[in-house]
Amino acid sequence: MPVTQKDIAMLIGISRQAVAAALEGDGSSRVSAKTRERVLKLAKELNYVPNIAARKLKGGNSRTIGLLASPGMPHSNTVYAEVCQILRSCGYMTLTVDNAVGELPQLCNQLAACGVAGIIVMDCIATPSKLLPLPDLPIIFCRTKLGVSDIDVDKEATGYLGTRHLLEHGFERVYYFGGHAALNSRREQGWARALKEFGKSGKVIYLQEYDGRAADLAEYLKAEKVDALFCSNDFVGAKIMRALAGAGLRVPEDIALVGCDGCSFVEFTTPALTTVVQPVHELAQMCVEMILHRMKEGINGVILEKKTIPPRLWLGGSCGCPDHAPQLLYRLNTTGNLEKDYRLNFNISPWEAGDFAVEK
Repeated sequence: MPVTQKDIAMLIGISRQAVAAALEGDGSSRVSAKTRERVLKLAKELNYVPNIAARKLKGGNSRTIGLLASPGMPHSNTVYAEVCQILRSCGYMTLTVDNAVGELPQLCNQLAACGVAGIIVMDCIATPSKLLPLPDLPIIFCRTKLGVSDIDVDKEATGYLGTRHLLEHGFERVYYFGGHAALNSRREQGWARALKEFGKSGKVIYLQEYDGRAADLAEYLKAEKVDALFCSNDFVGAKIMRALAGAGLRVPEDIALVGCDGCSFVEFTTPALTTVVQPVHELAQMCVEMILHRMKEGINGVILEKKTIPPRLWLGGSCGCPDHAPQLLYRLNTTGNLEKDYRLNFNISPWEAGDFAVEK
């Protein structure tokens, strides 16, 4: 038989109402912090599962959050996993639906029909209209690709931080190297701001212009006398690093590189690829805090608060900084994300590891 609130109350020696208040954890009850800690600890040990249907019938919080997500890319996977983990630690379950393009209202309404108390939409393609027929629930948008959202890593600062670092090394011709113009326009704006501050000029290169022809791209870089590239993501950075080596160009001696996102493999390239990390844990924590706040205050619908988290620069050797082998080797599998790997394997963040220098 499943464990009930009455079972927990009997084992601790308090009323069932006190157990319910402790599990709700909204701060409005008179249950002491010590009692709440005992209740949560025992509930976890006994694998207590709340009865969502019963709670909804009583007009209560289902303690289930709907997630519209598109797992598949390393960064998206990691943010999604972090959000789920933090919600579990707060006593909430998650119900996930794949975020299909063009079906936002239908999917949100399907989640609402399942009794969720709020919805987090991750990696939406475009800024949602406030006129969309969405359910009357708290809804937050995290990391919208085109346009604004409630929460995101500062995209413009990402481009600025990586480009500024290259310019501080003294490079003269820092070009922007991207995969798709629309999806990385804010990072490109940050690149342009850094160039303007340093009184330098550069050009934008998009991969689609070369149809994947590495030799043609390498010849163009030689002809333009490019000495550094800010890359729109780590995959682009690592790929061009290999292509440059095949064309007889050395990194960073001939062309320096900085990527961005914070993928795990940046430690495995030679030299290590300097990257502008998108802080995963902080982003997920802010998502959870915002949705729980809106649920408590009854703030429903599309708000778009435009809150941003500053990125952080992780220094390898591709930018011209000293490069050396990692001192810490993973004991567990890699997650595909630099920050998550260090937290999982060593219970620290990359900024504490000491393997490579880190700048804010």
